Amino acid sequence: MKRQEAGFTLIELVVVIIILGILAAVALPKFMGLSTDARVSVVNGMSGSVNEAADMVHALAEVQGTVSGGTVTLPGGTTVTIDNGYPDSSATGILLALQGGSTTVSAAFPFTFVAGTGKPATSVATFEYTATSTTDGTTTTGTPNTTCTVTYTPPASSGDEPTIGEDLAGC
Repeated sequence: MKRQEAGFTLIELVVVIIILGILAAVALPKFMGLSTDARVSVVNGMSGSVNEAADMVHALAEVQGTVSGGTVTLPGGTTVTIDNGYPDSSATGILLALQGGSTTVSAAFPFTFVAGTGKPATSVATFEYTATSTTDGTTTTGTPNTTCTVTYTPPASSGDEPTIGEDLAGC
């Protein structure tokens, strides 16, 4: 009686390996770009948050009659320094408006804040994206990326709007 062997032939195994190699070559570049897209999305979200915080402070400055300068009091009692009706570029300006009353950047905040000098309006506040990774329950924070940033420049004169820029070159 002849015994029949069960299993795959060498040719079948080679064909499967070739198919898997082709699929990996096609799919890998797609997944490689996802981390860049994620960083760009985070920077775009930060830009929108900066814009909304500036608009909120401007609306409060209009209501409180302090558009010409000084401070604006946010709900909850936080005082934000303003420049031509919008937050200035200091830690007590745009950062305070974003953080909702805290000038301490929390661990969940993926940006390093580089404050401008406040006034005049030509000083620029910069938010540098900082990548964090979590492995085995420990969080590692990388160095700030100075070419993946959001910048905020208060208006130069009353009636103007602040300038919010994005640098996505290093994302």
